[in-house]
Amino acid sequence: MSEKMHEVKNETDDELSDIVELTDDAGKVLKFYHIGTLDYKNEWYAFFQPAEEMEGADPDEVVIFLISGDEGNEVLLPVKDEKLLDEVYKEYVKEMEDSDENCEDCEDCGSCKGCESCGNSEEKN
Repeated sequence: MSEKMHEVKNETDDELSDIVELTDDAGKVLKFYHIGTLDYKNEWYAFFQPAEEMEGADPDEVVIFLISGDEGNEVLLPVKDEKLLDEVYKEYVKEMEDSDENCEDCEDCGSCKGCESCGNSEEKN
């Protein structure tokens, strides 16, 4: 994969709202599921999984990019430092586990009770 990827657009179909098309430096468009974004040590990282068969990529593989640039002009840069990749991935898994432990479905946002996304402050039953 090339040195940087540019996010092109989100799919418009509701079922595909988590799919983004990324264009590499060579102009090749690749589809990914955006599975999360994480602030780690004052840097933002985006997490993706392939949404289509890709040469050299397992469908369950998580691809992590560093988000760089100013708002509105962001680019996704590959993270080459294996140690940093491991740290960022472990933090992402930890955040997801913490979120799963503290959440249950709610009717307000379809996400969870007491989450930041819906602001619902109900306690779990």
